[in-house]
Amino acid sequence: MENNKPSIFSPHFFLGIIIIGVGIIFMLDNMDIIYAADFLRYWPVLLIAYGITKVSYSSKNSGQIFGWILIVIGALKLLDVLNFINFRIWDWWPIVFILIGLNFLRGSWNRSRNNTANISGDSLNDSDSYIKNIAMLSGVKRKITSKDFRGGELTAFMGGCEIDLREADMKGSEATLDVVAVWGGIEIRVPMGWSVSVKATPIMGGVEDGTYPSKEGTSKRLIITGNIVMGGVEIKN
Repeated sequence: MENNKPSIFSPHFFLGIIIIGVGIIFMLDNMDIIYAADFLRYWPVLLIAYGITKVSYSSKNSGQIFGWILIVIGALKLLDVLNFINFRIWDWWPIVFILIGLNFLRGSWNRSRNNTANISGDSLNDSDSYIKNIAMLSGVKRKITSKDFRGGELTAFMGGCEIDLREADMKGSEATLDVVAVWGGIEIRVPMGWSVSVKATPIMGGVEDGTYPSKEGTSKRLIITGNIVMGGVEIKN
């Protein structure tokens, strides 16, 4: 029988252990028992350990991506401390853009595959049933009243999108809305009877689901996918 009890060995637990360990090292150094610098030079091990816990215990893509970044940086820096390689973190900062770009390509591939599978034979041109809006250094405000809403694609690059779906409905049980917010914001208003499932990946950004769950339950679900980079997405009723 599967045990669903939450484990005590969470990332917060290991972070607490790390902080306690650093405190003990400094205390022993102040008491002239050890020399703290001999131990603190191996600080990249802490990054690796914390990164492993993030990968192991994070159910969201953003948490796992962050964990792998910590593991890679920690491993390279540890090899530098051991004089195997010469590694300076600031020489490698452009890799952040590469990782973000790869994540965008992965999202585009998944979106194309899902669209082909779910809406085969239908046009994906912008309409009230399938919306496609880009706000680049500008704003988009739109009200959707379609009774056959099937999702869409929203992009906000240093701009904003406001989409009102409160008078829309679905013929099916769910619709997927793919969002991309880069230094921008997207606001989505949904009907009270819909549930929201957030599967988007925030990278130095955030998603806020402020919707109220229906007391009677619902068979309509809006799935939010995509990437948020130094931006925000707000979903509310």
